[in-house]
Amino acid sequence: MGHVTRNDTIDSAIPALDALDHKIIAVLQENARQTNAEVAGLVGSSEPTVRRRVDRLLEYQIIKIVAVAPPFSLGYHVVAILGIQIDHSFLDEIQEALLAMPEIRFAGVTLGSYDVVTEAWFHSNTELLAFLHEHLSKIPGIQRIESLQVAKMIKYAYDWGVQPSAS
Repeated sequence: MGHVTRNDTIDSAIPALDALDHKIIAVLQENARQTNAEVAGLVGSSEPTVRRRVDRLLEYQIIKIVAVAPPFSLGYHVVAILGIQIDHSFLDEIQEALLAMPEIRFAGVTLGSYDVVTEAWFHSNTELLAFLHEHLSKIPGIQRIESLQVAKMIKYAYDWGVQPSAS
């Protein structure tokens, strides 16, 4: 489906991004439906150059053109941040299990109090509780789970690149 499974650590096979790449990404984050010619006009480049750059960014999975909607607008009334402590000898199995769970929208191995932090979406508290007790807690190697429920969404951003106004 729509989940990322690649290792998001520094990879020498991924080309370095330059200022033009960052400008293109920022423009696409504001409106990914623009044509390459429109993007070229906004970043001060030519359409063929922008087309090649966008193709390269897509090929190396540096960007992905998708529709993004906040979870509450999709009927997910419960957003939970889950801090998980694990037995590290089970890390690979735990990663695979989390990747297979559609409720998990983000998962990352962390440094600090938790070994893994996830963001998960649910339609109700009943679904969250069932997920914690019937699915997540049954994964071998998970030792402790702390669930933090988001009571109010203050900011939901997906525009992680440089904004055009900052360039």
